[in-house]
Amino acid sequence: MNDTNQNMGPATKAPESRSVVAAGVALAVALFLTVNLFAGPALRSLRADLTEQKLYTLSDGTRNIVGNLDEPITLRFFFPKDLMGEAAQGLIPYGERVQEMLDQYVVASDGMVQLEVLDPEPFSEAEELAASFGLQGLQASRQGERLYFGLVGTNSVDDEETIGFFDPRREAKLEYEISELVERLKNPDRKVVGLVTSLQLRGGQTMVPNQFGQPQPQELPPWPILDAIERLFEVRDLDPATLTEIPEDVDVLMLVQPKTLTPEATYAIDQWCLSGGAVAAFVDPFAFFDPDARGAGPGADLGPGQPVLDLLAAWGVDASVSEAVGDETSGQTVRGADGSPARLPLFFKVGTDTLDGDDFLMESLNSLTLMSPMALRAAADLPDGVEVSELFSTTPEGGGSIATDMFALNLDLGMIATMFAPSGEAQPLAVRVRGSVRSAFPDGPPSAGDEVPTDDETTGDETAEDPEDAEAPADDAEHLAAATSTFNALVFGDVDMLHESLLFDQIETPFGVARRQNSNASLLVGALESLGGSRDLISLRGREPYARPFDRKDELQRSAEERFKAKEDELQRKLEAADARLAQLQSEKAPEDALLLSDAQQDEILKFEEERIQTRRELRQVNRDLRADIDALGTRLKFLNVFAIPLVLTALVLATVLLRRGRRRSAA
Repeated sequence: MNDTNQNMGPATKAPESRSVVAAGVALAVALFLTVNLFAGPALRSLRADLTEQKLYTLSDGTRNIVGNLDEPITLRFFFPKDLMGEAAQGLIPYGERVQEMLDQYVVASDGMVQLEVLDPEPFSEAEELAASFGLQGLQASRQGERLYFGLVGTNSVDDEETIGFFDPRREAKLEYEISELVERLKNPDRKVVGLVTSLQLRGGQTMVPNQFGQPQPQELPPWPILDAIERLFEVRDLDPATLTEIPEDVDVLMLVQPKTLTPEATYAIDQWCLSGGAVAAFVDPFAFFDPDARGAGPGADLGPGQPVLDLLAAWGVDASVSEAVGDETSGQTVRGADGSPARLPLFFKVGTDTLDGDDFLMESLNSLTLMSPMALRAAADLPDGVEVSELFSTTPEGGGSIATDMFALNLDLGMIATMFAPSGEAQPLAVRVRGSVRSAFPDGPPSAGDEVPTDDETTGDETAEDPEDAEAPADDAEHLAAATSTFNALVFGDVDMLHESLLFDQIETPFGVARRQNSNASLLVGALESLGGSRDLISLRGREPYARPFDRKDELQRSAEERFKAKEDELQRKLEAADARLAQLQSEKAPEDALLLSDAQQDEILKFEEERIQTRRELRQVNRDLRADIDALGTRLKFLNVFAIPLVLTALVLATVLLRRGRRRSAA
């Protein structure tokens, strides 16, 4: 009996082992399905960004914006999963890219950002909702069906902000646009722009000489650019003659050719900038639309004034007011004193070829129109921690300059054009300043009657110390010798670009002269919007558009195109040969039979038609083979991603378990 029981032991253990293995396999399959189905939504916070350019990692500025929300924000992402039309199919990968980024906003906000992904199918409630929010619907079919692919954000008081359409061409600006939307919902109040200018932007009256040289009043209309600004911002006028302090609620300081800054006003601007203020500055060596500059005589100060130049020097910007810049290759045609046309290099256009495409502010612009601007460059002794980057410039082959003294002589525009000579170097016309700049008042606040320090005084050895080592004077503990936080400024070397005359391009058409708006106004509004955001928003920069190439697919595409081109060339040669043969047969016929087809011609035509049909059949087959190869490659990739790799990992786990179990049995 005992022997029988002992012999039955191994036989009963074998089925038990097989059942354990089967249960393990079933458990592994269940785990495999569970992980694949629920890992996405359940493990968002544990995702690792392994992409080369960290496409799905939010910037620190964005994390600060969404991590400090006081109220929940709802984002509704309208993403048509079944996009209509072959051209729209390319939006699917980009839509998935947008959704992945929005998921990161949800994770970074710790639940304060709520995401809803809606599929706006034709004639659905989601489509009606997208239209009601004013999203930009693109026509996707001849039947009038619309394609909605945008974002709507709302806060607890039903403020709405939208991104009308996610354009893949603006991928570099994707994070900035989403973060800007969240920032506007977080702080819905209009930003305050403090305007400091010596020009009569709001209109007024000036004195101009009449034909007898006697002064007489002339009414000046307001500059229309103010209307564009005041639709989006609250503009507060700050008089440069009486300014002693920048109001606390000013978000952006806009300097437009302030020629008469007092030392107190200059110091107020200086200290406001060092405490974290943002500045958009427009300066000009000769503002053509400033009546005072046009009427000034020889030796007059035509530029923005020494106080402004000292501020720019403290920010690391070298501005030359002694010369006005032009571009011979893009100079515009104007009328001279005698009415004849003259090409004026100082009145020119800046195209996309000289815009800094890496700066998101420049990314959406098309062209700018400028008039006698100044060159702006990073100072040779740029302090550590300060970055000055160029935004746009003249072309290298057409860029040059002319002395501003020539404008005081009231020379004819045609004569000025003949005096201009290109230098062969691109002239930078706008810069972005960012970093820990130093004060233009290293010795502390000015006393009554003091003058603003000169360039030599602000760039001497006494200011060469690090910002951390710079100490305020003992008698004034409030003085800031260096920026306490990152300073941001945009400096443009032209004021005339804001005038109505340069906001539009004159276009010659068969029906007369038309006006087309350029990007001058968009540049100003974009500058104020970007600077008016929080420092976290300003810190965001454009990302490099990223599309990792499928080398194998591209290789298949090139191979098929080569075969296709070879077939096309063969067909074309046969067509030319058939035409030549037909012409030869036609020439051999008598004149009276020229309109009749001979038997040989008919046979030749039939033969050519058969060859053409066969060749086109082969072309279609080449195209089908290409699609089959690409589809097969895609199927293999999907299998590897979805099944093969997880199954291999599962098999490795099971093999490890069985191996350990076998070792334990052997040891027993």
